[in-house]
Amino acid sequence: MSSDKDRLQDFNEAYDIAQSYWAPYLVEAKNDLAVMLNDQWDAKTKKYLAKQRRAALVFNKVRRVVKLIGGYQRKNRLSMKIMPIEGADENTADQLSGIIQWQMSLMNGYNIMSDAFSAGTLHTGINLVNLYMDYSQDPVNGDIKIKRVPYNKFLLDPAFTERDLSDCGFICRREYLRKDAMLSIIPSDKRKEAAKIKAGGIQDLKYTSSPSLAAAAQKDLYRYDEFWRRKYDEVEILIDTENGKMVEWTGDDERLLYIMQSAPGRFQLLKTMKKSVEQIVIVEDIVIHHGEEPAGLDDYPFVPVMGFYEPEFDNAELKLQGIIRCMRDPQTEINKRRSKMLDIIDSQISSGWKAKENSVVNPESLYQSGQGTVVWMNGELADADRLQAPDVPPGMMQLSELFDRDIMEIPGANSELLGMPEAGDKIEVAGILAKLRQGQGLTILQDMFDNYRLSKTLLGRKLLIAIQKNYQPTKVMRILSEQPTQEFYNQDFGKYDCAPVEGVLSETQKQMSAAQLMAMKKEGAPIPWELIIDATPMENKKKLREALQKAEQQAQKQAQKQEQMADIQFAMAKAKVQEINAEQQRESTNARENVADAEYKRAKTAAEVGKMGTDRFLEVMRFIREISQPAAQPPQQGGPPQ
Repeated sequence: MSSDKDRLQDFNEAYDIAQSYWAPYLVEAKNDLAVMLNDQWDAKTKKYLAKQRRAALVFNKVRRVVKLIGGYQRKNRLSMKIMPIEGADENTADQLSGIIQWQMSLMNGYNIMSDAFSAGTLHTGINLVNLYMDYSQDPVNGDIKIKRVPYNKFLLDPAFTERDLSDCGFICRREYLRKDAMLSIIPSDKRKEAAKIKAGGIQDLKYTSSPSLAAAAQKDLYRYDEFWRRKYDEVEILIDTENGKMVEWTGDDERLLYIMQSAPGRFQLLKTMKKSVEQIVIVEDIVIHHGEEPAGLDDYPFVPVMGFYEPEFDNAELKLQGIIRCMRDPQTEINKRRSKMLDIIDSQISSGWKAKENSVVNPESLYQSGQGTVVWMNGELADADRLQAPDVPPGMMQLSELFDRDIMEIPGANSELLGMPEAGDKIEVAGILAKLRQGQGLTILQDMFDNYRLSKTLLGRKLLIAIQKNYQPTKVMRILSEQPTQEFYNQDFGKYDCAPVEGVLSETQKQMSAAQLMAMKKEGAPIPWELIIDATPMENKKKLREALQKAEQQAQKQAQKQEQMADIQFAMAKAKVQEINAEQQRESTNARENVADAEYKRAKTAAEVGKMGTDRFLEVMRFIREISQPAAQPPQQGGPPQ
């Protein structure tokens, strides 16, 4: 069983190992940050320039490139959400996603992650994002918070190689806190003991790279150290052989025997090593607390945001660095050449006259400037020459331009990322062409953005575990306005059935999403306007929704009226068709009756003809012919007979 003395000794040994290894890196990282902050001359060069009465001028080209990459990340910032894996419960994943999005908004998580990207990936090479529990507002559940830890406030195990710190043996971290702040984060059962400790200042020769504090502020500050170390404990795992479920067994032997006998051959007990993390809190070299990781992660509550990291390289000052490191030398040469050119111009007389005494009639005319100035000379004694301003050597100008291009090209940036066309291109560059050039320029920096996405994914996994371990159903209900599902607190669900992914967050991406929805609607997709309005980043959405609802209601009323008129017209048309059908039926009936009557008369006539004799029949036919012919007209005089 380790004692507090042993724990303090372990901390000091771990610190010495890490400090001796990372010391060269800390020096270089401090210089990188100084270059970003306009301190780009070393002390020796500053002293040399001061002797020559020259100013140490700085022409900071590094900041523009760093701000360019950091600004791109902020502009294209993505949200964090939980997506179900195939066959998983979508309702549970939606609830976890809603909790994480609320959590990131509450603790300003996206801004903190962007700050860590700028300060870590771009400036110094590494920052940590610390996840912790804050019980000041919610003493029962606590609130999950994150904060950025700068490069000079922690030391990692030199043997770590993985970006998720899975093989990191220990982490040492220091903060300087006032008494109330220190007591607020100490476990409640240790506060009385911690309150008796007196502040001893900060002069203990540890963390010398951290910012120095004013002497007046040192009196009330406590050295608060956290020592996190990986540990492995032997545990027993109870396995259900039918469904493969596993659970850590912490019960007694009697209960285990009962379970084994209740279903012989179904359960199996195995011993294995469980990986977890121990926290040791030290205040002014006094061990105050030691125990498991307080958020229930069983892992470090830190997520590294790193730049260029090559674990197979041995030198610490080179294996870990930000993007500024490769721009320091070109920036130094830019400052030197610009200063030299200005010194050439300032150290010589730019214009004027060289004249002997009494060679000019009016000596004041030599000091005049402007067009048409006349200088009268004294005839025989005239001896005055005009001084011409010296030119800066063209080679120095070309060399300065070369360094300007180098400072853009070396880190992987180009002029298209700044919105400027390359030399020789026209100003009127097609938008799609500029977009493609920007994408090609960012290909060189893709590994940095991939590392940042990995850090966000790691943070999402830790947040998911912390939420399941600490947030009770009442808090989940208060956040989501609905009861958590049965799978919400299932640790296996967070491991096997869902995964943290990135989603739309920034205004630019929302506009793109809305444009895609509009394009799909134009193609005929049944997308409601409410969905498009929700996806569009605009103001007065409420008024627009109300206007849309009124328009839909009016459209529904108009549609109802049109439907009623259509029904009436259909009924009228149907009645007209029925009337026409009835008339046609009557006409058809009359026609059939006429045909039948004609047939009857024809048959009757045939019968009467059959009773007549031949002479009588011929007589009747002649009579019919005579009466059917028109009467003859009397002939006109002098004309032919009619």
